[in-house]
Amino acid sequence: MSCDRVQLAISARMDGEPVDHQADALDEHVAGCERCRAFAAEAERVRAAVRIRTAEPVPDLVSRIVGRLEALPQVREPARRPARTWGSPRWHRAMPVAAALVAGAVIGSVLVGGPFRGQDRDAISANAVVQGVRSASPALESFEGTFSVVERGLAPEVAVRRLDVHMAFLAPLRFRLDVVDRTIYPTGTENSWTPSDLTYIQDATTTFRSGPTGCPAGLGQVACPPTRTTLTSGSTPTDLMVPVATFGSATGVRVLGTDRVDGAELVRLELTFTRAQAMLPFLWLGDIAGSVGAGDLAGAWRPFFPGDRVEVQLDADGWVPRRITVFPASTERRRAWELRFGRPVEDPSVPILEVVSTEVATTPPDASLFKMPRATPPNTPPITPASPTAPAVAPNVAELAGQIGYRPATPTYTGGLRLTSSIAPLAGPASPRSLLVYADGLDYLRVGEHPGEDAGARRGLVGHLGTGLTRVVPMSNGGVAYHSEATGDHPSRLVILGDDTSLVLETNLPRLDLFAIASSIPVQGRPLP
Repeated sequence: MSCDRVQLAISARMDGEPVDHQADALDEHVAGCERCRAFAAEAERVRAAVRIRTAEPVPDLVSRIVGRLEALPQVREPARRPARTWGSPRWHRAMPVAAALVAGAVIGSVLVGGPFRGQDRDAISANAVVQGVRSASPALESFEGTFSVVERGLAPEVAVRRLDVHMAFLAPLRFRLDVVDRTIYPTGTENSWTPSDLTYIQDATTTFRSGPTGCPAGLGQVACPPTRTTLTSGSTPTDLMVPVATFGSATGVRVLGTDRVDGAELVRLELTFTRAQAMLPFLWLGDIAGSVGAGDLAGAWRPFFPGDRVEVQLDADGWVPRRITVFPASTERRRAWELRFGRPVEDPSVPILEVVSTEVATTPPDASLFKMPRATPPNTPPITPASPTAPAVAPNVAELAGQIGYRPATPTYTGGLRLTSSIAPLAGPASPRSLLVYADGLDYLRVGEHPGEDAGARRGLVGHLGTGLTRVVPMSNGGVAYHSEATGDHPSRLVILGDDTSLVLETNLPRLDLFAIASSIPVQGRPLP
């Protein structure tokens, strides 16, 4: 593609015109062309400037907003235990600064046009949703929320299950998810149902997981110990807070309209189950997801057809999912899938999974939630995570270089992300020798380096990206890289195979940002033979 054509396409996409048929070629050209990257950055700056204009006449909402806030409780105690009952459902609990935040959101929406431009509020585009979600990701520094989950169709003996999900986040990259299964299971000797309780904690590069692992019920922690590992690959499961990975692009997203509920503006969207999986981390964090009727296998979840229809309600203020509803697809392929796996025919109008937000707060959660338990699996070297209460200080890469014998390759451009961790992970299959972690709000980038590996190991890094999902991307430094898009449980990945080292980058950033960061690393990628 010529630069002139690319710049026309960039302008068209910024205006909301569809360019999906040439999106891949467009992104590849921009990633390798300094001139077009500069054009895109300048066009975005000008576009932002001209959107700040004199506000159109709008109703005076100040008195209504203040009156509503004064009627709400002003302070709530932070949740210190995952199983705590939060009380009556409420979307946002008011804080002392809530009035200023709401007023700022209203004024900002008027100044820049907000997601709802023009008189027709149903005319919001999928591109506007993507832009809104993307802007919310680096801005979120803390989060705490509770969601109720209703699952139907696990097995004839367990037609309906009810669970609570509690999530907490504190920048940089401290995350916790707790699932409390409140289902009353049948008793007897024929079935031994194990509740799908789960705890997952991540503190930058260290993770802890305790819960269903496929062990028969009742064996306890000695036989089924919790896992504790160094995180070198995989998604940070934050899409139930702000669905960055889910709405990384507008392709495959259908806007159904907008609603106003309790004063909040909600955008209704439709997508497939495959596309929505990142917003359902409690499913894919389990080891036995989709084991139907396997009561002796802990943590079973019902299976879902990849094309099942998912409706999502997003709060247009913070872009937090308010409700996620999964319906059976009404297609012949779905019928064939049911027949193949012995599933009953399911009514497309009856939800098979419902996730509803019951409380959300963006005040910092209790730091003790992210403390790693001391217990470790038998015969496993202990891992000492960074203190969750320590101030965020840029790690010393030179000190890491002294420990591992080489200086890790680092990007000169990070897109605003700051270095938060630099470690030498424990040796393991496909583990890098060094790992650098950059973060800003929910946005993150991991750079793992594999120096001096043989050709087979280098091919393995590319093969790990996923069959049929990998494509070659030209870099602006003259080299090439191998890229795969994000999936439900894996972030966007890029592999650079240098002459004497290999790099694996994982991130939830958009493709163009990832390509620009990768191009700034002084390692020129070579193609596989």
